[in-house]
Amino acid sequence: MEPARGRTLVVDDEFAFAYDFGHRWAACEGLRVRDVDRVVAEVDRLVTESGAEVCSWWLTEHSTPADLEQRLLARGLRLVESDYLHAGMLSTTAPPEVPGIEVRRVETLEQHAVARRLSHPELSDEQLAAEWENGEEPTWLAYVDGRPASVGRAIYTRAGAYLMGGSTEGWARGRGAYRATVRARWDEAVRRGTPALAVGAGAMSRPILERLGFEQVLQFRRLESVRA
Repeated sequence: MEPARGRTLVVDDEFAFAYDFGHRWAACEGLRVRDVDRVVAEVDRLVTESGAEVCSWWLTEHSTPADLEQRLLARGLRLVESDYLHAGMLSTTAPPEVPGIEVRRVETLEQHAVARRLSHPELSDEQLAAEWENGEEPTWLAYVDGRPASVGRAIYTRAGAYLMGGSTEGWARGRGAYRATVRARWDEAVRRGTPALAVGAGAMSRPILERLGFEQVLQFRRLESVRA
């Protein structure tokens, strides 16, 4: 993926580290590890420098060595049972439109604040302003009965879009708001000439995405390290 404005991207021959300015979370992916101690120390350094609080380590069937998960756990990473298994899913067909749901692309700081606070109500005005100034991925807000109901972001690459940041207010669930943001992100991928969507889906979103035609291609296992 191309590093967007505001994103730190470090590609090592044993891992890739990504962080978005102002966010609490960082990610460590593409794990083909030979020296576990070196990688853990280097990622810890990057997390500290970035200001992130938590780093998600994403393992798949292709991560090496085969016992990498056990080695990382032995070095202090932790497994959160409720946020462990995620389906790596892909779709190259258009999800259906959702009538009656208005979806708008976020284009102002005020809209950005509304979108981010759907899932992170604790963010201050200063944090939100700094995020906006340093750049954010394209973000869409879905409205139900005129109220902000669901948000979804996407990273656009040469191959397609990677969906992230999906969140729906409890009162709006089951009314199509999340599906509408998926369709909006698909339409943008088509506009860019890359009609494909990928996502790491948790337990709540996976059944919805399966109904929209997504197929699992990988099994992600998530561990995390927390900055001291």
